[in-house]
Amino acid sequence: MNEAYWIASSKGRRYEKLDRDIKVDYLVVGGGLAGVTCFYLLVSAGREAVLVDADRIGYGCSGRNTGKITVQHGLVYAELESKFGLDRARRYYEMNDKALELVETLIAKFNIRCDFQRVPACVYTQDEGYAEKINKEYETYQKMGLDCRLEKELPIPIKVKNALVLNDQAQFNPKKYLDALAEETVKMGGTIYEDTRIVDFKPGERCILKTGDNVTIDAGCVIVATHFPCYDGMGFYFAKLKPMRTYAVMARYDKSFPECHFINAEDPTRSLRYVHEAGALLIVGESHKVGHQDKDHYLELKKFGNEVFGIEDYQYQWSAQDYEPPHKIPFVGYLNKDMLNVFVATGFNKWGLSGGTAAGMVISRMILDGHSPYEELYTHTTLMDVASSTFVAENADVAVQLIGGKLQSGDSELPASPGVGRVVNIGGKRCGYYKDEEGNEHIVDITCTHMGCELKWNPLESSWDCPCHGSRFDYKGNVLEGPATLPLNRHNEEKNRINPQIR
Repeated sequence: MNEAYWIASSKGRRYEKLDRDIKVDYLVVGGGLAGVTCFYLLVSAGREAVLVDADRIGYGCSGRNTGKITVQHGLVYAELESKFGLDRARRYYEMNDKALELVETLIAKFNIRCDFQRVPACVYTQDEGYAEKINKEYETYQKMGLDCRLEKELPIPIKVKNALVLNDQAQFNPKKYLDALAEETVKMGGTIYEDTRIVDFKPGERCILKTGDNVTIDAGCVIVATHFPCYDGMGFYFAKLKPMRTYAVMARYDKSFPECHFINAEDPTRSLRYVHEAGALLIVGESHKVGHQDKDHYLELKKFGNEVFGIEDYQYQWSAQDYEPPHKIPFVGYLNKDMLNVFVATGFNKWGLSGGTAAGMVISRMILDGHSPYEELYTHTTLMDVASSTFVAENADVAVQLIGGKLQSGDSELPASPGVGRVVNIGGKRCGYYKDEEGNEHIVDITCTHMGCELKWNPLESSWDCPCHGSRFDYKGNVLEGPATLPLNRHNEEKNRINPQIR
């Protein structure tokens, strides 16, 4: 049942796997909103560009989200004004608004049927402590001249303490949009390769990349849009980004629902929107750091849907992974200042539909024009990043997970039932054990191939997850999500190779 509605609704065109060495001017790594947007803008400007994806176009977070495209990113603008000033808060709004406008323009240009609809966005709270925070957000909205209003009641069966409505936002089917834009870009001369994972990256005047099948890509310019960078380049992104897992459930809903989408300000998150093409209500939330789940988050969302909307039967459930940056602002631009032909887009803080589109726009302008007027918006101050409470807390947790995982021993007994994953001790070695429904045993080395943390079993997704930096592997050991690039070895093979790709 763990299937994303967006992916089920749009399988998209298949693209071949890269099976030969190639030399390209521009290489985009990653087939989500950021990568495909940049790919389209480069090709439409007459550049020779190739896009590669480790899986399929839109099968990552871009196909597993809310389908909301909005500049209202929770309570973000008052915080940006406080930390960086009103001008930077305004420019963050402007860039994300331009991203929304581009999406709408491309939908009209290519006649993309993706259920696009302009609707208001609303952030609300049931917590008295957040009511004043919403007031402060409203004050920042007013300073920026946004079309907004405060409400004390909402047209949904939830009693609120305060709510902030921003008009003229949007929602759509992100996978249908992404599939169509990728196909249109290929028609214009771009090239896409799927099932092509990058496992090695050597920067230089020309970058040399290797795939998991030992195919070489020689690229003049590389855009790393892999959600979490597949190559760090001494940017230390693994120490700056907090990997978060979020859950979604979707059910047919034949009662009226307002033309608006909603999200609360406090934890646990409850994000709501109506999906017209499916006649269904989408409920999203229950975010937690990867490898730290302690309950059935799908069940919690379903309980909420039942209590508030009377829903009993759910047709879809899925989860997605995103990364929180230190100061709400994504990392977009040069991977580092010493590599002016390598760009990065990451840390969209669960708002990647507008944020990823904006990243593709900024990076393409930096490539085509040598600069972007919004380039400075995304410049992070290294000292502020390191000094932030988020940075300190997250890296303290990484240390705990890294050391604590090594000290724990596995169970001596194997689980009797299929479908159960467990850390076990075999011959004095900690291993990950899983028996599938056919009775086949899968025993893998559970040392993460990114930086050596010990993996934890995720029963909701039947995966081995890294509690340090968010890498995920299926029970056979295949990489599901980075930053890890190498699979897990079987327990009777040599130890896993650690490949942090830092330099």
